[in-house]
Amino acid sequence: MVRAQFHTLCGVVLVSLTLSSPGAALAGKAAVSDFDHSYKGWDGLLRSVVSGGLVDYAAAARDARLQGFIQDLAAVDPEAVVAWSRPQQVAFYINAYNALTLQTVVDAMPIKSVKDIEPNPWDNARWTVAGRTISLDTIEHKRLRKDLKEPRVHFVLVCAARSCPELPARAIVPAKLDEQLDGAARIFFGDPSKNRIDQAGARLELSAILHWFGKDFVDWGAQAKLAVAGERSVAELAVIRTLAAYVSAKDREFLASGSFEVVYNAYDWGLNGR
Repeated sequence: MVRAQFHTLCGVVLVSLTLSSPGAALAGKAAVSDFDHSYKGWDGLLRSVVSGGLVDYAAAARDARLQGFIQDLAAVDPEAVVAWSRPQQVAFYINAYNALTLQTVVDAMPIKSVKDIEPNPWDNARWTVAGRTISLDTIEHKRLRKDLKEPRVHFVLVCAARSCPELPARAIVPAKLDEQLDGAARIFFGDPSKNRIDQAGARLELSAILHWFGKDFVDWGAQAKLAVAGERSVAELAVIRTLAAYVSAKDREFLASGSFEVVYNAYDWGLNGR
């Protein structure tokens, strides 16, 4: 009995020393540093459950790839994320936001609107991303808007409402980041239910997102170099110039005239389900 206990104790000590050794720690970090920046699993899930920007939430609830991806997000070493390139970080946090929002809705179903969820789904710090407990608001406002200063996230971050941008049916990947964000901007600005240039009525009907976050585009270098006639706020002028970067030459000429009223559309918080 004493010998058996001795061997058991030795085994526990040996396992403990092995797990706590520098080599084991490095091996663990190496594993999470091998993060799949192609987002193969998440991409496959999106292609399965998203069509026309709308989500089949029942199918998403049955798909193990959603939980698998959320576990992958939690397991990433925070020091590894900081060492990643800017495109890698932007893609990581966009995909994280959209996946966690999808899971938020799945957990709350059946609902008619994301605003039916209690507690507030955006400021509820219930998620682990890169080893830290954070909220959806932290991902959007701290990581993407403040730290990474990427205004085009407003064309791909989807809060599960119908007035949100369309949820991309593919994962955002670092290698195609600019191409994908610009493509999402064109889809967003080209959707007349969200944004419309009404030349005949001398109106510019814009998404409320551009009213809430217009200041994010003020210092964005890729907005059109467009002189807009008339007096506008700095934020509204930045929004108009950003829109001008994604529309036709005829529409750019109209925007430059400044001869229009800007109207921000009411926001439809109905669930983006199908």
